[in-house]
Amino acid sequence: MSELLTEVSEEGPSPFARRVLDIIDRIPAGRVMTYGLIATLVNGHPRQVGQVMTRWADETQWHRVVYANGTPATCHGNSALALLRDEGTPMRGGRVELIHALWNG
Repeated sequence: MSELLTEVSEEGPSPFARRVLDIIDRIPAGRVMTYGLIATLVNGHPRQVGQVMTRWADETQWHRVVYANGTPATCHGNSALALLRDEGTPMRGGRVELIHALWNG
């Protein structure tokens, strides 16, 4: 079932993937959302959000999506941490301080 939600068509992302990407596009600089929070908003699973990110990350601010413990993604040469810091995202060590940076859409 998750394949159908995230599959690619000739027109681009599936409707599910487009909803995920639209949410990510609205996250302001210096703020983040978790995979789980996005999944809740689109009636999906965090892994489905991850699949969308894997396929379509270059079309959005992928670094603003973090794990539930505030850890940034390690893809793209592990550059998420630097991108988040450049935006002024509240951090403690290598994690985002979710209490200050979480955006609920």
